[in-house]
Amino acid sequence: MEVLRVDRANLRPSAAASSSAQQEVATKIKQTHSLTVLLKRCSEQLLAEYVRHQGEPFSSANFQPPAMTVPGLPSPPVSLEAWLALSDGERLWHLAVAYAALPGLLGAVQQQQDDLNPLASELHRQLDAAARQCRGLAVNLEGLMGALGVPGPPSPAPNLGSPPPNAFLAKLRGYHVCRLHRDWAARSHDALVRLTTKYPL
Repeated sequence: MEVLRVDRANLRPSAAASSSAQQEVATKIKQTHSLTVLLKRCSEQLLAEYVRHQGEPFSSANFQPPAMTVPGLPSPPVSLEAWLALSDGERLWHLAVAYAALPGLLGAVQQQQDDLNPLASELHRQLDAAARQCRGLAVNLEGLMGALGVPGPPSPAPNLGSPPPNAFLAKLRGYHVCRLHRDWAARSHDALVRLTTKYPL
């Protein structure tokens, strides 16, 4: 995945910026951080709820899901060291890419589960809530990046890929979407925790 190089000097309002402008940035960061706290907790619950309804082999404690790429949704940096090596602006840019794609992907998983598990009302509710939360975070990230002078990524072309040819592959793609949602939620929380320490209210 392309890595954006952001001038770290752009991440702080200039010395000439008014205190009210700096307060506005700190408020945006705090609001966005609060949303990532909710998203992190709910994404963990969603993955567990998803697995619970897929049956064997997903529910087996020893099941190792085969690798699968999700069109339009990259994986976050695997190691914490790689994540921390990015600048604040680069982390926000990668988050913006992920959260532009996640609402549509979670919506597609919900449609699949309407067919595969029509009675799993709690799973359907959590998938719908996750898509709404991701849209909200995407809006918050856009506003925050604008306030910090970080260029946003280009708008993604809608690309959910072709429908999986069978129920197992549909369940597998849904699993990977939910897992990546959890992983990106954890990264978003980490990124905003670091920003709150740099921009205290």
